Amino acid sequence: MACTVADLINEARSNPIRWIIPNILLEGGVHVLHGKEEAFKTMLTLQMHEALTQGGEFLMQSVTGGLRTGIVELEQKPRLFGHRLNQFFRNGAPNIEILPHELRTKVLGGRTAQERIEVIRAWADLAALAVVSIDSAMKLFPPHTDSSKPEQASEVFNQLQRLPTLWLIAHDRKRPPNPKQGGEPEGLTNSSNEEIVGSGRFAQDPDVIHQMMRPDGRSPMAVFQWGKVREDEKPPPLNLYFDKLDFRLRPLHPFLHLLRLGPCEEGQLIVQAERRYGWRERWARANIVSLLALRDASGSPAVTQTQQGHKRVLRLMGNPVAQEE
Repeated sequence: MACTVADLINEARSNPIRWIIPNILLEGGVHVLHGKEEAFKTMLTLQMHEALTQGGEFLMQSVTGGLRTGIVELEQKPRLFGHRLNQFFRNGAPNIEILPHELRTKVLGGRTAQERIEVIRAWADLAALAVVSIDSAMKLFPPHTDSSKPEQASEVFNQLQRLPTLWLIAHDRKRPPNPKQGGEPEGLTNSSNEEIVGSGRFAQDPDVIHQMMRPDGRSPMAVFQWGKVREDEKPPPLNLYFDKLDFRLRPLHPFLHLLRLGPCEEGQLIVQAERRYGWRERWARANIVSLLALRDASGSPAVTQTQQGHKRVLRLMGNPVAQEE
């Protein structure tokens, strides 16, 4: 069947590109989220599924919800993954599909990448899923397969094109200790797409590449950034803070979601800083100072502080759009 430039242009006009989550999740696209271990990649992925299913907000973007999504967890066994899900969804689980145990076993037993991904594709089609996440990319390669070879990685991405909108978790390369950095792994804060384990095809084939970086493993803070956006410009990096009580990553400033519930005394914020982020009083007060530096779109203070008797009370006055360093 003949196909011309005009045909493709007409098709594109009839079916314009649509961002399911603006600048983050492209309908029909292949997305890679990469980072080192314990950089909150799985946590962020669960939050995305939650927003896509129930609606709400994800990384400061409004999400309509109502989509059927599915999780392919190949790293953790079902029982261990279930414990993580129990921590995350404490107030009731949304209707998110999980690749069943018997199909997980079949995927891991596949002798080729095509066999493994075909199991996932058939399950996604049967469940009528709009978005699928896979953890992790390396589990799609059969044993003794060299993922650094371009032809092997290309075959995986060729097969992944058959899936619906895909969110694929990948790991970064491990670096030897660097004495100049006090023994910390070299490249800890490297933001290159080339850090992804495997062939360079991992940086070339996806439509969108995201990265999670955790500059200090002792801190509950991570940085989400865009490594590649084929159909749009890359936004600036976004700081995320892990709230260990709510088990959620919070964008911008860690205290904002508390103030959205109403005015809060400074002393209570300091107490919450210890409970949620493990911050001592000195560091909590420093974060309160940075909180007061937030501005809304008009340039006015987004947070104000007033004196009520012997106590100082903070109020959220507007929607912050920037954070001054």
